[in-house]
Amino acid sequence: MDNEAPALSIARLRSVWDAEVGPSAGRALTAAACAGLFGAAHVARVGSPLARGLTGAGLALLLAAIAARAILVRRRRGDARRTVREIIGRTDEALGAATLRALTLADRAAADDRVGSPELAGLHLRRLLGRASQARVVERARQAATRWASAGLALGAAALAAAAIEPSRVVEGLDVLAARGGEAPLDLPWIEEVEMTAAPPEYLHQGAEELLPFAPTMQPRGTVITVRGRPVRAGRALVLTDGGAEVPFVDDGKGSVVARWTLGASTTLQAAARFGQVRVRQADAQRVVSIPDDAPRVTLEGAPRTVKLLDEPSIPLRYEITDDHGLREVDLVLRAGAKEERRVLSRPAADAKVDRGGYELRARDPFFRRTYVPVEVRIEARDNDPIEGPKWGRSEAILVIPPQVGEPEARRYAALVKARDALTDLLADRIGQRTPEAGGAAAHAAHEAEVQATARAAVEAALAADHGGLRVRGRIASLARGQLARLDAALAAERKSTTRAAHQELLDETEGALLAFDAGLRGLGHRDARAVAQRLADVADEAAAAAELLGNGDREGGEVRLEAAVAVLGGGGVELGKLGELGLDLGEIVANDLRRIARARGASDWLHAELSARDLAARLRRPEPSFGGGGRGGVESGAPRGPDPGDASNADESVAQSERDLEELARDHAAETNAVAEELSRASRPEDIAALREEAKKHAEAIREAVRDLPQPGAAPGSAEAAAAAGREQAEAMAGALEQGRPEEAVTSGRGAMRSLGDAKRLGAQAGGFFPEERAAREAGEAQQALAEELAWAEEALRKLRQAAAERARDGLGKSSQREGSLADRARALRKRGERGDGRMPEEMLDRLDEAEQAMRDAQRALAEGDGEGGNERQRDAQRLLEMSRSEDQGQDGDAESEGDRNMARKADIPDKDKHKGPEEFRRRVLEGLGGTSEPRLRGAVKRYAEGLLK
Repeated sequence: MDNEAPALSIARLRSVWDAEVGPSAGRALTAAACAGLFGAAHVARVGSPLARGLTGAGLALLLAAIAARAILVRRRRGDARRTVREIIGRTDEALGAATLRALTLADRAAADDRVGSPELAGLHLRRLLGRASQARVVERARQAATRWASAGLALGAAALAAAAIEPSRVVEGLDVLAARGGEAPLDLPWIEEVEMTAAPPEYLHQGAEELLPFAPTMQPRGTVITVRGRPVRAGRALVLTDGGAEVPFVDDGKGSVVARWTLGASTTLQAAARFGQVRVRQADAQRVVSIPDDAPRVTLEGAPRTVKLLDEPSIPLRYEITDDHGLREVDLVLRAGAKEERRVLSRPAADAKVDRGGYELRARDPFFRRTYVPVEVRIEARDNDPIEGPKWGRSEAILVIPPQVGEPEARRYAALVKARDALTDLLADRIGQRTPEAGGAAAHAAHEAEVQATARAAVEAALAADHGGLRVRGRIASLARGQLARLDAALAAERKSTTRAAHQELLDETEGALLAFDAGLRGLGHRDARAVAQRLADVADEAAAAAELLGNGDREGGEVRLEAAVAVLGGGGVELGKLGELGLDLGEIVANDLRRIARARGASDWLHAELSARDLAARLRRPEPSFGGGGRGGVESGAPRGPDPGDASNADESVAQSERDLEELARDHAAETNAVAEELSRASRPEDIAALREEAKKHAEAIREAVRDLPQPGAAPGSAEAAAAAGREQAEAMAGALEQGRPEEAVTSGRGAMRSLGDAKRLGAQAGGFFPEERAAREAGEAQQALAEELAWAEEALRKLRQAAAERARDGLGKSSQREGSLADRARALRKRGERGDGRMPEEMLDRLDEAEQAMRDAQRALAEGDGEGGNERQRDAQRLLEMSRSEDQGQDGDAESEGDRNMARKADIPDKDKHKGPEEFRRRVLEGLGGTSEPRLRGAVKRYAEGLLK
């Protein structure tokens, strides 16, 4: 070593040291790294942000420490002084110190010749390095290597323990540690022996099906997908996830876990393990395509299209609706601007998938009457989807264009004006006719009949036509038909005697009919004008509200509303001007006020526009003539007006009076009919029924015995068995009524049973040898014979009860007979008044009044003779005829509001609570009808239901 260079000697010593210590140190550091990594994996497996953060920081520090040591070791190898101090100094401290001094001297001598000879300094250093014992260096290095080996062994044992507890935990921890966005990068197996089933929603009424695991499938939305499997490793929080939502797997108690996923949108399902906020998926994926429950498909025949209500006053709606799973509700939807109205057309039962139906919209529909803008008509249907909520399907729209306000009334008025013109032409023709000579009577009669037929056809056409949804009804229709009958009678009289006097009589009657028709037309125009004015007043209020919005700065909402309201007012005012004198007057007022509103709009003076609209609304709500000599005027003229003394005919008022008289007669007669029924009811004594009840029980048992062998309900309708079963039910109802002392009900049920048993015999004879039908017919015939005897007994018992009640009520019935006679006299007087003059009634009304009078006379005689039941029956016949005599929508003209008829009678008798028995009689009949169920056990419940219904 003496001849070696100092640097080489120092490097050799480092090499000897490293050869002994390096392997042990490397193994120790490797063990430390593994222990740190495995420990970090266990900590990171917790999955919380804190645990993962601490783990990452610890691993970073460990790696930094290993790298720093490697750099430090490399630097030490190039540092001779450090090598001498760490290797020679640790084996021989004095030699190490001397060597460091010699190394320092050699470095100084090499740098400065004045310090000494570099050769001598180097020789001294080499001699000192030569004195270093390699054996002692090796021994010392082995001691250090032993310490490193011990540390490495300990760390290796720790790493082995960390991995040996459960190797998969290390993998899971490292996977969790490497996660990004809550998802681990490495997929791991979590469950095996997987089974899957799909259970569709209950409302689909489909059974569950097994799925091939991890094979794509299509299922209805809302299906519950059940995933069952055996965990690969226990103790993991397993979930079923689609990457967003997740449901946990739970233990099924049989060593497996199960999760249930309710299908929404199409998705891919995977099993995963949850570690804190990190999810580690399994590679296997189940693709599920969701089949949504589609909205119902609604087809409306003819849609889309546009309909003008005046051209089509009746709009038939025929629809067909289909749904993939089931329908719940079908609605007719009417929309007009911001207004909407829904009407339920049907609620299909049993989840029907198809529904068809129809509906008819008429021009007089209340929704059309309340709106003046186009109406969108649709059919909408709701399905039964409980998963995402019911969905509505809509048809294409039918756009309905409503008429201008008052346009239907104006059309009707114009049609009646044409009819009046036809009557005027008839009168003019007859004025120009000369009295025929003896030889020209036939030709004259033929001509008169021809011209009258022409006029009649014009009037009948006006009465029968539909005028934009309005028809000619009520007072004006009754008056017109009455005057036609008046003309027919006058023409028939002239045909019998073609003389100057007869022709003059025909001329007078024609003139009277024309004047009566004209009076009725004027009255209709007056009432229609008032009604239209009231509706236009609402539109004027809308215009005022829109102007107020504009004044407050709401231009977007106010401008559109004001424009629409002004347009409606303009069109309505024009139509209003066509409704006679009052209509013309009010129409001019509308036009004038619209000009005021237009001036204010042009100047953006919304306050005065609002005031003008409100002034117009107030004026239209008092739809009186502006000026009327001696009469009453509106806002302009002051006091209200009475009847115009200049009217050439009072036909309109005469017809109105006849209608009021007929209404009072029908009301009074209904009260008298109910009074007789009450009198008979009071005359019936409970002791008479009680005396009958014991014998009735025996007959009830006989009835049940007679029908005991008849079939039970349930046979096919229209068969002999079904008819026999119906007869059995009615016979049992008869028996129950007899036991409870209700002979009237018993007789009614018995007669029904006889009819049903007769039907059973007839159907059995037509069965063509089919045994069950023939047997039912035979048994029905036997039961019918027995039942006929029991029915005869019940009818006789009922007759006796009624006879006894009538005897007790004879005094009351006598008084009722006198009142019935007075009512018959009123009917005759009303009929006589309706046979002539301006108040002439239509022939069909006169015929019914005549029949009603005869029925009243019959009832009067029967009541006088003590036949209460017969008299009451004839009273009901008379009441029915009186009701039929009343004209349709009496007192109304199809649109004119009844409040407009302010000249109607102010005096009317109001029946007190003890006299007016109509509602009580109705209630009694309902209770008796519903309470008389054939099943005695149910009778009380049905009666309570009926009482609740009538409340």
